[in-house]
Amino acid sequence: MINAILFDLDGTLLNTLEDLMDAANFAITKFGYEKTDLQSVRKNIGNGILNLLKRTINFDDTHIDEIHNLFKLYYKDNCNNHTYPYDGIVDVLEYIKSKGIHMAVITNKAYFAAKTLIDSHFQGYFDMVLGDQMDLGLKRKPDPSMIEYYLNKYNIDKENVIYIGDSNVDIETIRNAKINGAIVSYGFRDEEELLKLTDKTYKNTNELLEYIKSVTC
Repeated sequence: MINAILFDLDGTLLNTLEDLMDAANFAITKFGYEKTDLQSVRKNIGNGILNLLKRTINFDDTHIDEIHNLFKLYYKDNCNNHTYPYDGIVDVLEYIKSKGIHMAVITNKAYFAAKTLIDSHFQGYFDMVLGDQMDLGLKRKPDPSMIEYYLNKYNIDKENVIYIGDSNVDIETIRNAKINGAIVSYGFRDEEELLKLTDKTYKNTNELLEYIKSVTC
């Protein structure tokens, strides 16, 4: 019996690319780096803000702390300018809620931004938001510690949870946590890339909803 469904955030629930790009460009151009673009951000996202920025400036650490701080200052006030939910994802959440199943967000996104975006777009759906830079001593995905923290808090067995994400990091997280999972290919990674790492992807939220219905009936 499925008691909880856990979601990644960027590329799974929300398309956040444009706001991430704007914040990255605001920060890196202050130190003379060339602007990045949406495709580069899409490729580089997945392991937290700091790693996104390092990849964007080709791992030049000269000003990385200042760039990181500028990004966070800008993104705090501008994380929701262009961000939007994927078509049909609210229908997915409504179905899960109607079944009385717990939901949480497990993300490598900075907690302050994740909480702001969830409160803005998905108020009332999630029991908990777990993200980077929280004061809980939890490591970023693909480490399973955020998932294990949530399951322990709500006394949920691993066989009764599903984790849904969109990237290679999420595939590794599912394996490391030893839980069931579903990977979507409408987000930040192409289906061809994902199928090198997993047997199946869900191309849109309609397919995802049908899968969830099949395991929660």
